[in-house]
Amino acid sequence: MTAPVEQHRPGPGARTAARLGGKVPVIDTPRLQLRGPRIYDFDAFAEILCSDRAQHMGGPFSREAAWTDFAGYTALWMLHGHGLWTIDAQTQPSAGFVLVGYEYDDPEAELGIFLTETAEGQGIALEALEAARSYTFDNLRWTSVASFVDPENTRCIALMNRSGAERDRACEARLGDGTLVFRHHAPNPEDA
Repeated sequence: MTAPVEQHRPGPGARTAARLGGKVPVIDTPRLQLRGPRIYDFDAFAEILCSDRAQHMGGPFSREAAWTDFAGYTALWMLHGHGLWTIDAQTQPSAGFVLVGYEYDDPEAELGIFLTETAEGQGIALEALEAARSYTFDNLRWTSVASFVDPENTRCIALMNRSGAERDRACEARLGDGTLVFRHHAPNPEDA
């Protein structure tokens, strides 16, 4: 069931939302565009979070809880200057989402990614993850960013390894809940 809050409402408010959304940085890669989320992206977001695809993220969630996450990750742009991007692939709009997120209990901001089922297995996750990671280093000027991973999420662990992220065992010990922490480091300018 679609709640009224999920529906596009034409008019001045929608135009204001479009202008604000246009302020979210757009990242173009060879096959993808990462762009600010729009209200019509929520269906793809809910498809992921309300299904077994969210099992390693504490889900599946109710549609209402998915909306709360969607709205919160989108609002991070206004609060912290980073947040949720929608991944548009050449073959599939709203193929998934990549974020530099910050949940209330997180010890630091997190680089995360989740895709729709049909977007799996095409290299989209790595391409989007690397683009968002570069944004944190080049634009936010961070020296590192963490990804928090459920130890049973073998696909995500493989992605982290392919991306060159390294386990941060000190951060894992501080968390103390079994979560794996993968640390992405900014390239050393001396290595360039």
